Amino acid sequence: MGKEQKIEISPNIIWKTILILLVLSFLYYIKDILLLLFLSIIIVSAAEPIIDTIEARKIPRILAVVLLYMFFILLFVLVLSIVVPTLTEEMQLVGKALPEYLTGINDFTKNITDLAATYHFEENINTIFSNSSNSLTNSVTSIFSNTLDFLVGIFRALVVFSLAFYMLIKKDGTKTFISAIIPREKHREKVISLVKRIQTKMGRWLIGQFSLMFLIFLLEFIALSILQVPFALILALLGGLLEIVPYIGPLAAFVPAVLLAATVSPWTAFFVALAYIIIQQIENHLIVPLVMKKAVGLNPVVIILSLLIGARLAGVQGIILAVPFVTAAEVILDDFLNKKE
Repeated sequence: MGKEQKIEISPNIIWKTILILLVLSFLYYIKDILLLLFLSIIIVSAAEPIIDTIEARKIPRILAVVLLYMFFILLFVLVLSIVVPTLTEEMQLVGKALPEYLTGINDFTKNITDLAATYHFEENINTIFSNSSNSLTNSVTSIFSNTLDFLVGIFRALVVFSLAFYMLIKKDGTKTFISAIIPREKHREKVISLVKRIQTKMGRWLIGQFSLMFLIFLLEFIALSILQVPFALILALLGGLLEIVPYIGPLAAFVPAVLLAATVSPWTAFFVALAYIIIQQIENHLIVPLVMKKAVGLNPVVIILSLLIGARLAGVQGIILAVPFVTAAEVILDDFLNKKE
């Protein structure tokens, strides 16, 4: 018989394990704060190249940051002044016309059910409509609930932009921040180099994402207006906003657009569905390669899984930040594997 091997665990390993678990627990406890910091870094990543370009023209950095903030505030106010009156009017019309549109949707579904009965698969159709109705109700409830949470958390947005402001007013503000939290100089330069690469990718992602959202909003608004679908502005805004959720967002925007179009006529619903499919194809084969280029370059399965995990861990914030977070993780993993090789 061979000798029995004893596995000894030194007190040092035990203490290190306990320390790591405590640190991970603490990080999870303050995850909301870390998400705000992460969002601030994404904004800095997108704005820093612009600030550096302005500063290169002999304009003081702090003035450049203030001018950039003022530009976006004015742009935001301008968009609100154009959109809000029309949006308010449409929301009032929604309240008045909702019973009529619900009747129209019921008639549309009844026609499909009657058609299905002719071919003896009405039970399957009823099950699909029942499941879709429940899912849609839950989704709408969830959207309004999360919107309310977002409005309540407006203070968080101010914190994010304040953090980004203070990181931007100093040259290489992110580098200074990292130097402050990493005491060892031998690790500091490696981490700074890694963060710079992550920032480059995340900055491209943010600029590309906002460009994509605007283009999709514009295309959908034009299509819905031509087809004379009611509440075209609301539907187009919803489509543009949901673009921040890859793959799932466009599908979520598709359903209410087709249902509202169905209240006009089945042919309108058909053409709206066709228009959304064409826009999606244009997005996938033209807009995304042109706008996003290689900003993210993640596998679709990885993106969907990251969205699900993000939603589970941090709700709407987790969904929005899932893609840039996984992008950062990919850069870190690539760096680690290259180092191992």
